[in-house]
Amino acid sequence: MTMSTMTVDQILRAVEQLSPEEQATLIQHLQEQTRRRMLPVRDKMALLRAAQLHVRVNQEPSVRRVDWYDDDGR
Repeated sequence: MTMSTMTVDQILRAVEQLSPEEQATLIQHLQEQTRRRMLPVRDKMALLRAAQLHVRVNQEPSVRRVDWYDDDGR
């Protein structure tokens, strides 16, 4: 079976059959490939936007120092 005809599920099953050392080697290889791959700015921005949370803030933080710290000035 060639890699081009394997499905992701088949690849995952094959990886699960590797020894822990072989899995660690595979992980290192994939991480290095990812580091070397240069993404266009457009794609990097899309990844950044996908990680952003869009939730309302329940309460704005106070701008007053006394609300953040004790009265002893520390």
